[in-house]
Amino acid sequence: MELNRQLTMAASTQSSNLSTHDYRLGPGDVIKIEAPQAPEINSLSVRITGPGTVNLPLVEELRLGGLTTAQAEQLLMQRLSKYIHSPQVAIFITEYASQEVTVTGAVANPGVYPMQRPRTLFEVLSLAGGLAPNAGSTVSVRTGVLDPETGQVATHNLIVDLRDLVKDPSAQALALRGGDSVYVPEAGVFFVEGAVGKPGSYPLRPDMTVLKAIAVAGGTDWTSVEKNVRVIRHDGTGSPRELPVDLVAVRDLGAEDMSLQDGDVVVVDTNYAKKGAVVMWNQALRVLSLGILYQ
Repeated sequence: MELNRQLTMAASTQSSNLSTHDYRLGPGDVIKIEAPQAPEINSLSVRITGPGTVNLPLVEELRLGGLTTAQAEQLLMQRLSKYIHSPQVAIFITEYASQEVTVTGAVANPGVYPMQRPRTLFEVLSLAGGLAPNAGSTVSVRTGVLDPETGQVATHNLIVDLRDLVKDPSAQALALRGGDSVYVPEAGVFFVEGAVGKPGSYPLRPDMTVLKAIAVAGGTDWTSVEKNVRVIRHDGTGSPRELPVDLVAVRDLGAEDMSLQDGDVVVVDTNYAKKGAVVMWNQALRVLSLGILYQ
């Protein structure tokens, strides 16, 4: 399979570009602290707790979850500087336990794989044995970004065409970290994303059009901008095309509907002003409810 060969070559050339310095600490990881000026914690090994914290002499609780070792060193130095002049700190990971990536779908070996450093999408697919013979060229990647201040994870769904990615010299920028997941659909699917009832991938029937695809995905929701629908089409040239569709004109005015091709991504834009108004209204209702409750 030619695409598998290209992925293997890309993985081998990119693997050295992402180091363990980019690894983000998480629950279960064990770190060793070297701080010669602070005997209380020098050469101390400690396991990061479920909430992503450690308790240390002198500095007490530190929230390290989501930080790189360099960021953790800076945080510890800041805390130690209250007691020690110009403290020197080094943190080493001695046990990796928190970071895993999940690969499902049409790959040789679906499963959960440990991550001792960030890996490119190509490397992760290689860990899973490469693409299965029935795999399509478009994959779905779900990534999460942890806010170390709040501990909240913001998730993002990416639809990636591997044919475009192998031709892109900046492909190594798509780095996966612990908690991310990759789904490789079989050939013959399309995707619907954005302001619809059930975003995801669906089997491609011969008569599938944009209007039918949105119906299969549960229809548009009330925050959608139906005049701003786009079909992103990957043809392996390295530059995906974006094809605009006026859903209102198709549905209500008899305009021609667009037929979908394998791997197409239908995107229904969201009206963020509407969405923001709902958030503000819900917050107002919550405050009002609390006021009534405590009267």
